[in-house]
Amino acid sequence: MSDYRHTVVLRCVDGLLRDALANWIASLPGYLVAGAAATGDGLLRLCALRSPDTAVVELRSADPDELQFVGELRTVRSEPQIVGLHRALDARSLAFLHHAGVHRLVSTRFGVAGLRDALADAEGGWRPASPGHGLSGRELEILALICAGCSAAEIAAELGISPHTVTNHKRRIFAKLDVQSRTQATAEVGRLGMRLPGELSRSPGGDAPRNLTKRERDILDSIARGESVRQTAQALGIAIKTVQSEQRQLFSKLSARNRPQALTNARGFGLVDST
Repeated sequence: MSDYRHTVVLRCVDGLLRDALANWIASLPGYLVAGAAATGDGLLRLCALRSPDTAVVELRSADPDELQFVGELRTVRSEPQIVGLHRALDARSLAFLHHAGVHRLVSTRFGVAGLRDALADAEGGWRPASPGHGLSGRELEILALICAGCSAAEIAAELGISPHTVTNHKRRIFAKLDVQSRTQATAEVGRLGMRLPGELSRSPGGDAPRNLTKRERDILDSIARGESVRQTAQALGIAIKTVQSEQRQLFSKLSARNRPQALTNARGFGLVDST
């Protein structure tokens, strides 16, 4: 029996619906949700990084921008099957979307049955996507540890590899994500709604802190944009030492020791949205 899992990415503007869909698909036997983005650009990036078999896309119209997006989705290297979710588009709009390249169109008015059927079509002949040039399994493991705030030495010890190997992997990860720091990498993971292996990238248990000051919120928002301490200071018009002092308090409230871990924990607590 094959242990292959059908890889799915999705795009949905509404955060609650996006999370609900991702969790439901992930609960189906044989399916892996690689990421859930809020934007078309985010979904295209996910396809490049994760080479999915299927892209589930919320479609609200058949206007030129949406049709162009579908066309771009068809050109990604992994050639995913496209399942479009719509509320109640008319026959003309559905015809345009189908002609643009959407393989299956499913109305959300009838619950999850239609989506389940569309995903099940994979068992009827959709081929697994080619690996392409996305993130490898090892790179995903290392990225999860980066988001958990681990240093290169800690990652090396956890995975049983050398720090030099970790550094080489990290360099390739940053190039694929088009980022230059661990904080930027963690911010990009959140923006794309990427799901990483294991539990290391998830937030700690307990309730979300409710006593963040306005300054701490501003610093957290800056971290979520992938900014450095210097960039945060410039954006807020304060000294670098002030940022460092304020963020120590923020880290304590978020049970974090550095910016990547603070951002990951804040996202888990629902304090930061994916955009």
